[in-house]
Amino acid sequence: MKNTYTICIMLFFILKISAQQDGITFGISGGINWTSLTGRDVDSLSNDGSQKSLIGQSIGITLDNKTSKYFGLKHELFYSQRIMSIKIDDGINPEFSSKFKRQYIDIFPVSPTLYYKGLQVYTGPYLAVLLNASIQRKDADGNLYTDKSIYGSGEASSNYSQKMDAGFVAGLNYEFKNGINIGGRFIRGFVPIIENANTKQQLKIYNESFFVMIGYSFY
Repeated sequence: MKNTYTICIMLFFILKISAQQDGITFGISGGINWTSLTGRDVDSLSNDGSQKSLIGQSIGITLDNKTSKYFGLKHELFYSQRIMSIKIDDGINPEFSSKFKRQYIDIFPVSPTLYYKGLQVYTGPYLAVLLNASIQRKDADGNLYTDKSIYGSGEASSNYSQKMDAGFVAGLNYEFKNGINIGGRFIRGFVPIIENANTKQQLKIYNESFFVMIGYSFY
């Protein structure tokens, strides 16, 4: 995590310097998100497909490159938690609720954006790098513990987390004249989150997340 913070700080200053150019605005923002899973194989991770979104936190930086009065390109980098509750039936303990936690670096390389007064509407590609993942399980005595093996390693051949995600983002922001902005965005991933290399059929389980953000733009 220290390396992640270092990279974010370096990018912060790089983008801040870039934002001094005409037509380019630098901003920071943070907020909360709710994550869910979609796909026909969700029940292979959570019993009967049961799931509940829990609140995760996000923080990041934005570079708005406004190429004309009504059009521009948005470039963003965010750190985000994805937290949810699923149901596990391990065949030993009665069905129980388990927290499924992940941390990502979310990258939005270029999102075409429409500007009208303070309103911004954008959509574009989404990429993410998984930093870590964990799930709660129970031991033979029924005690909850955090299992980080779901993240996976070089020795794992199946049932581990994919380290990359990719999909699309669509969002809406409103920026006030004082530089404060509020908004929301929806992310849909198209890369299965669990690798199932031991079988011929890949598990179809995908990320969906909704974010509510508040930020500030530097002029």
